[in-house]
Amino acid sequence: MSDHSLTPPPAEGGMSRRGVLRAAASVGALFALSSLPEFTSTATAVTRPDAQSLIPDAETIRLWYTRPGAESKIIEEGLPIGNGRLGALVTGDPSRDVLILSDATLWTGHANAALQSDGQFPYEASNFGTFGMLAKAYLDIPAHTTSAISGYRRSLDMSNGLVTADYQAGGVTYRREVFSSHPDDVIVVRLTQSGGGTYTGSMTLAGTRGETVTSNASAAEVAFDAALPNTLKYAAAVRAAGKGGTVSATGTKVTFSNCTEVVLVLSGGTNYKADASVQYKDATLVPLTVARTKASQAAVVAGSTLVATHVADYQRLDQRMTVNLGASSAAQRALDTPARLAARAATGSAPDPELEASYLQFGRYLTITGSRGSLPTNLQGLWVDSNQPPWFSDYHTDINVQMNYWLPDRVGLPECFDAFTDYCVAQLPGWQATTTALFQDSRNRFRNTSGKVAGWTMAITANIWGGNGWWWHPAGNAWMCNSLFEHYEYTLDDTHLAKIYPLLKGACEFWESRLITMTVAGR
Repeated sequence: MSDHSLTPPPAEGGMSRRGVLRAAASVGALFALSSLPEFTSTATAVTRPDAQSLIPDAETIRLWYTRPGAESKIIEEGLPIGNGRLGALVTGDPSRDVLILSDATLWTGHANAALQSDGQFPYEASNFGTFGMLAKAYLDIPAHTTSAISGYRRSLDMSNGLVTADYQAGGVTYRREVFSSHPDDVIVVRLTQSGGGTYTGSMTLAGTRGETVTSNASAAEVAFDAALPNTLKYAAAVRAAGKGGTVSATGTKVTFSNCTEVVLVLSGGTNYKADASVQYKDATLVPLTVARTKASQAAVVAGSTLVATHVADYQRLDQRMTVNLGASSAAQRALDTPARLAARAATGSAPDPELEASYLQFGRYLTITGSRGSLPTNLQGLWVDSNQPPWFSDYHTDINVQMNYWLPDRVGLPECFDAFTDYCVAQLPGWQATTTALFQDSRNRFRNTSGKVAGWTMAITANIWGGNGWWWHPAGNAWMCNSLFEHYEYTLDDTHLAKIYPLLKGACEFWESRLITMTVAGR
């Protein structure tokens, strides 16, 4: 049922304890700096494939719908895209598409390293912080209203890593492809057609915190930058390129007129840096410069090449595993996804093996798009529709973040676990300092009755600033380390083992200090 390759095992006997210690010493800097990459300009040229390798629509694993999603219900009806760092939810409306953009590192708050009167941590947005939206983008094509089109279908194509929308108007077939490219580190909206049609419309960039958007007509670009109260800098940019017509920018929007093809490139990010010694921010990085650079680099590449580059990268991971639970009927395949789910849920319904297999593939899609080269997936993953999401979209250590990482090793995606590893390594200095300073506070009813403290532990929730929230969760360190070590058991990757050694050692030291000696009288 599966066909996937994992990291080969080490030489017989594995790595000795002494070898682990030596390797851990060589990565000692990881206490302060993980391998989590920041939002920086591409240093090397992107590798472009010779040709597209798209799987035909009829052969793809997909979720599909006969109507657009609504902005008011985008968290339920929008389709997700992502490259691990930069993501979006997409409604797919032909005349007014909505994209809500997110960057995994866009967080308010601070280290939150002070206790309340009960010996526990504050848990609110101002100090603990919250994940939130990067921007909104509105794609307007006034001529393509619901009454003017026919044959509408939008899809989440999990075989090619694309969100698509197809429809007809005036004898022309129009197609929209939306994706977040890991190699180019941008979101791309590509508008194509067959039958002699053209596109006229605009894309409006909107901030969600009162940001001021500026335009550059000659570059067909709009952009904004700002900083949160915690001094985290962030920015977003949109650039347009077209064929056969004109592109420009004015006010808050890029515009295109009479273009046979349009490519809209969206970029954005923050100056977050996975380094506790600089309070997790790179003061020298200018996100607006990076966003404009990435957008301009991608906008000069042909749309078909951008698609081919993204698909080749996505399929490199996706195609490692296939799932065959049996064949569904032609009648089942003919149903759109909402109707198919309703039919399967009906009392006495027949099995729908391909639908059920697609559930696993959807999990793999979310893992590939949500956990690569940045922070790990939080309570809502990379996708958010509010700056006040439930539970701040944080990292719950009492099972939720661990559950997010049960999947990668089991479905041929071991490198998608790395975001979780790198996060834990980068947060360790904060967790360790807070444990040393605060865990034995006399108000903390979870404190060690031994009177000792060593190593590190954490609270029920964690942010991206080395901070904790809500109640102390002494067993949280064991839960985290269990997941980290289980990844080693799957991969037998000695580099990973060396990287997590400080976390394992510190957790063991914490529990050793928690133990007490007791004399039990014999019967």
